[in-house]
Amino acid sequence: MPQPVCPGDRSVIFSNLGLLKLINMLRLLICCCFTLIYFNSVSQRVIDVDKDEMKPGALNYLYTVAGTPFVNAKFAKLVSGSPFFKDEMLRGAVTSTAGTEYRNVVIRLNLLESEVNYLNDKKQELIIGTPLREVILWDTINNKNHRFIFSEFIETTDKPEKDFYELLQTGKAELYKQHKKTMRENRPYNSATYEQTIQTDLRFFVLSGGKWIKLKKLKDLPGIFPDKKDEITKFISDKKLSGDNEENFKAVIAYYNSL
Repeated sequence: MPQPVCPGDRSVIFSNLGLLKLINMLRLLICCCFTLIYFNSVSQRVIDVDKDEMKPGALNYLYTVAGTPFVNAKFAKLVSGSPFFKDEMLRGAVTSTAGTEYRNVVIRLNLLESEVNYLNDKKQELIIGTPLREVILWDTINNKNHRFIFSEFIETTDKPEKDFYELLQTGKAELYKQHKKTMRENRPYNSATYEQTIQTDLRFFVLSGGKWIKLKKLKDLPGIFPDKKDEITKFISDKKLSGDNEENFKAVIAYYNSL
């Protein structure tokens, strides 16, 4: 026959059950923490493809769905301009949509077609087929880095035109520069063939409070920041800034971010 359980035994049983539940909850919490740490480390990892031990695997991992040869023939009739930000190949870094950064990749940025070309280990120029979040070009000659963000990853309630935008200033307000490329074809008089020209128009945009604002003139800036309108107007006057150019735009945005 089962023995009766006294009140003291019941309290021990319930105490043990509570302790077991607590241990199980702690185990679950620890597992979740390790899982989050793992995924976070994967999404933010940096791979240096210039290291010997990384060359065979890293490039293959990044360009799994890439490998499309770049055919220069489509620009064979180009008489002026360029589809690239810079014609020469530069070392730099690219960041995938998952957040993985690949450094020391030899690349050039095709702004006409929103594509990034790279050199593989055989020195063949290919087009990266995987979507990218960010591209950084290391201009060692001019000691300057050029950082480009793809339009889909600019955090705004508006929808920027599909393109890579150069990020010039960061902070409360961000300043972007678009190197807008447009190709035109025309046939000269008495010629049987067409000629191509690529024009580059520089456009500036301010990202503030989730709003994507096209900046045309220096005098527009105080109105973009109504909370600091007087201070910005005074800053432009005191610094004797004139001219609708990149350096003046950068100076005002940097000042606003410092307030």
